[in-house]
Amino acid sequence: MVNDKWLIRWHEYLTDSYAHGSLIRFNADQTIYYKNLLMPPGTVIHEWRSKTNHQADRVEPSLPLIDGESAYGITTNIRYLDDDETAGLMLRIIFYGRYDEVAGSIIVREPNAIFKPPITTYSYSIQLINGGATEFIFESLVLREVSREEYDEDQERIKQIKEDSKKGKKKRRRDKKSE
Repeated sequence: MVNDKWLIRWHEYLTDSYAHGSLIRFNADQTIYYKNLLMPPGTVIHEWRSKTNHQADRVEPSLPLIDGESAYGITTNIRYLDDDETAGLMLRIIFYGRYDEVAGSIIVREPNAIFKPPITTYSYSIQLINGGATEFIFESLVLREVSREEYDEDQERIKQIKEDSKKGKKKRRRDKKSE
């Protein structure tokens, strides 16, 4: 249903977390303090899944079920403690089909994003990926179902950004040729 909202937390099991050389503190207010000065960009810091094998992994699914017919919004609630403001984190959402084949994926670099899973989505996972951050406090992810109108508005915004980018690129080429 539209306007359904799910709060996703980072729970205390470390099987899905990058712990090598990391200082991870689970706080009483359910936030996570994470620090790793030597972790390279592109490393998966933590992963949440909508489908697990409890007998093998001993963890339960940490994501709600979604379908390929609806659009969803995701919000990251993360406070960065780095001096470098350009460094950050990103999310990779990977969608799987019925037989665990990858049906698609998206990268989310902004704190808020709207996406639509492939129609063949049976399960999915969300990976928190290092983009150069060394110290942060993770509060939560918020996943919500959005209306068709909200999804269409976001797609129109993205289309406009792409058009503006193409115009800027053409202008730079013209300016370079005239030099």
